[in-house]
Amino acid sequence: MIRVLIERRVADGMLESYQLALRTMRAQAVQHEGYISGETLRDTADPEHFLVISTWTDRAAWERWIASEARRRIMAKIAPMLEAPERITLWEPV
Repeated sequence: MIRVLIERRVADGMLESYQLALRTMRAQAVQHEGYISGETLRDTADPEHFLVISTWTDRAAWERWIASEARRRIMAKIAPMLEAPERITLWEPV
């Protein structure tokens, strides 16, 4: 099992559009083989800073999702809403 942490900073004026696109992304990920769970957190001190945490059966499942057409299509919409590229880190239990 792995956990994937994705940090994103949303550009000014894009918050509502970002949250809508994020819900679309989650709906697609839930259907992807290997997805276990996920949650989205918002920084209480900085409402445009988000952390998405998802759990996957293994790294291969995550890599299939990140390379999928569905994720690429949604990220094409999300990327212009961000101040900088998303930051992704993978974690595993020890």
